[in-house]
This record gives sequence, C-alpha cells and structure tokens, in this order.
Amino acid sequence: MSSEDTFGSDADERSEGTVGRRSLLGALAAAGLAGCPSDGGDATATDGETDASTPTVTPEGAADATPEATDTESGTDTPTEPDPAVERRIREHRTSELAVEVTDGSGEAVADAEVAVAMRAHEFGFGTAVNAGTLIEESSEGDEYRERIPELFNKAVIENQMKWRFWESDPELADAAVEWLLEQGLDVRGHVCIWGRSDAGAIPSDVLTAIDDRDAETIRRRSMDHIEEIITHYGDDVTEWEVVNEAMHAYQLQLGVYGDDIDQAEPWNGAVAPWTSPLLAEWYGKADEVRRENDLDIGLGVNDFNQFGYSYTDGRYQSQIEHLNDDAVQLDTVGLQAHVGARTGEFNTNSEPDERVSASRVAEEIDKWADYGASVKITEFDTYNGDDWEGDEQRARVLENYLRGAFSHPDVEDFLMWGFWDGRHWRSEAPLFYEDWSEKPAYDVWTGLVFDEWWTEESGTTDESGAFSTTGFHGEYEVTATVDGTEVTETVTVSEGGATVELSPDV
Repeated sequence: MSSEDTFGSDADERSEGTVGRRSLLGALAAAGLAGCPSDGGDATATDGETDASTPTVTPEGAADATPEATDTESGTDTPTEPDPAVERRIREHRTSELAVEVTDGSGEAVADAEVAVAMRAHEFGFGTAVNAGTLIEESSEGDEYRERIPELFNKAVIENQMKWRFWESDPELADAAVEWLLEQGLDVRGHVCIWGRSDAGAIPSDVLTAIDDRDAETIRRRSMDHIEEIITHYGDDVTEWEVVNEAMHAYQLQLGVYGDDIDQAEPWNGAVAPWTSPLLAEWYGKADEVRRENDLDIGLGVNDFNQFGYSYTDGRYQSQIEHLNDDAVQLDTVGLQAHVGARTGEFNTNSEPDERVSASRVAEEIDKWADYGASVKITEFDTYNGDDWEGDEQRARVLENYLRGAFSHPDVEDFLMWGFWDGRHWRSEAPLFYEDWSEKPAYDVWTGLVFDEWWTEESGTTDESGAFSTTGFHGEYEVTATVDGTEVTETVTVSEGGATVELSPDV
C-alpha cells in the first residue's frame, strides 16, 4: 500500500448542535472574531500545518478472500438510483410518528383545525472539520467560511488546533474556535488528546526528546497530565474525545515506552502490539477517571482509517476495541474515517481496494463495528484518495452512497466530512466547494439529502377527533395549530418512539 493509503487520514494533519433548513439559516452572516492569529513561524504550531507522509507498514493477511463481484456502473459500485432496502431502513430507523391533538379552551377536540409541522433541526449529526485559523482570523475567505459552516452543518471538529503541541502552543486559538462554534449552535467533537505521529507537529518537542531517549517515565507523566488538562479545560463544551487517534498506525509515543518490544516492520508480530498495549488502556482509563471525577457528560472514542476498503484493519481494530472495553473503559464511539479511494482492486482486500461501493455495501461494512456497545461515527469523510476517479460527478455519487448507507444504519450517529472547501482541505480535494467557492456536484447531494429528502414539512387539518399525524425525520420541530385565525405554536422533539403534542389555541 502507498503511504497515502496507510496514513492518509488527518493531516489530521490538516484537521455535536442543530442543522436548520438552508432557507432559515441562509441569512446568518457569522461575525468574525478578531485576535488569536496563528504564527507561521517554525517555533509555533499553527492550524494550517499539514503532515508529512509516514512510512508504510505492510499489513498481515495478504491472501484475502475476494468478495463476489458486483455489477457496477463505469467500473464502480455507484448506482444512480437509491437502493429500496436502504430507503426502507432509513424510514425504519430515522423517522417516527408525530401526533398532534388540538382542543379548545374547554378541552374539547377541534375538528378541521389547520396544522403545520415544520422541522427546525436534525437529531443526526451532519458535520465537518474546521480550520481554527480561518474561522477566527479576519479575512475575506474567512467571511465565506464562517457563513457556510452554520448553514450546512450541526457538528464540528477542530482540524488541528486541539492536537497536543498545537494546543500547548496556542490554546487561545482553539478556545476561540470552540466558542464561535458553540455560539452558532454546533456541537464540538474533541480531536484529539493523544496522536502518536512524530512527523506531524502533534507531539511537543520535549516529549519527542523523551521518545528518542526511551524515557518512559516522562512520556507517561506528560501524556497523562495532558489528557487531564485538555479534557478538564473544555469540560462539557466538547461532547466527546478521541482519546488516542490512529493507534493502529501511529505509535511513536509507545515506541518510547516499549522500545524493541514493538516490531516497527510488522507491529502485529511484536511482543507488544500498539493497539492492544497496556499503555493504550492506561490512557483511556485516565480519560475515564478525569470525566468521572469532574462529573462530565462526555463520550470517549477511538478513531482510525482504512476500515472500509482494506481487510487488514478488521481484526486489528476489533481487537483494539475489545481490549479497551475489557481493560480500560466501555467505549462510547467507534470512529471510521472514510477517506474514500478510487482504485482498481477488489473492495475489502489489501491490494489497492476500490472503495467506490454502494450504500448497501457501506452499511454492511459498518455492521462490523456495531456490536461493541458504542455508537459508530463516520469521522473524516472525503474522496481525495486513489487515481481512478472519473470526475466530480462520480465523487458526488460516492458521497451519496456513503451518506445513505451510514444514515440507514441504526448504530450510526454522525457523519462528518474532513473539511468541505478546497481552500481549507488537507489534499485540496474537499467534497462541497472548489477553491473559488463555486459548488461541486456533491454540494447538491449533501443539501438535497440533509435539507430536502430527509427534512419534514407537512400541513393539514385535524379529523373529527381533533387529531393530525405525520411521519417525520428525527429532530426538533415547530408545530402550529390555527383555529378561527388564532394560532398557537410549540416546539417538540421527535425521536425514536415518536412524540405527541397537544395544542389549544385561545379561541
């Protein structure tokens, strides 16, 4: 595998609230916050830094069973019509009944009352990674950036500025970005407490020295202190933390502790496998201790890449999850990055697998991660990877397949892009906008699904019993009843099991 395939996530490297309908949020012109500029000098980590590639580790299990081939369009499994089975699952898992009962002042049912049901926010998380510098610093490109984020998303993750060295160098920039996002009604996901990439600007210089010196005591002390410091600093402002990012692939900190017990060429064969090491469990145990001692209602998760196309990650990631559940803490989230690649090999193998697959295949792959007592989240979607893309129309179809497949799966809670605009994307290949802010084909897919197909607005009149009902996508609604020109409106949340709202206009 090439280095972009094995380590092409975050340049992480580069990188939860309400989504309202575009017509409602289009008027939001988010004001930029002055101050907290990032320093472009070598001495200070900035949010715009990107990671260098990391040496490739050849996966074990090169001889994989090849899945049965699927008839595809243009050589890819990207059908142009929604799969009926996927659509049935979406209706089953993402919609419920909203019942409206209208009465008069004496409690008697009112027939023929006008009822309007208007969705205002999704329960499901539709999010993106954001660049803290572009978000906070005054600039013309930042103006568009700030307008688009609350218009299109209800969740965000800070691309770089919460990574260890970045955050220690300039915590005020991360703080300002979090504050801005919260003010716009977005939830914020914590990325990341620990990331073992020594070439990505994510590890403080004194800890890099400790790694070189195999100073296990310093590495343990500094990392445990940092986990406590950053989690308590943000408290409940952050909904969940990736405690350790990419433990299967990035483990320089663990090399400083375990040395030659980790086989760098074939880490699955060493005396210590980084993804099932005692230190990994200690980090998660520390994070759990911090949230319990501070009474924080936050989640703890894992995050890694190559789970969709490649087969080597399956047993490795599963063993990591089981290790943490058994020896540290019950995980709240399993993160699947989904940097989708267009290649020529078979899906779910280790030889240049083509990840341009159908929505049903996406959901099948998610099944592998759905039985660990944790929610599943697509954490870093984009379509930069591979050399066989046929253009942006095909990228848009692939986004649609992954989005439909994820939304149809009952265990998935969020779908986050790893950036949405080419001007602030780690490979200049973001899903929604070109660098000049013109819309890519995938923009219509995203907005068409999130704000149209999966958005509920209904109206009608009550029957003789004063009742009106409809089926709506899970989220927040405004429900209005009008009787003889007098109206009353209430806000109600529709979730699994449905909801009932009683309205009594003062007539």
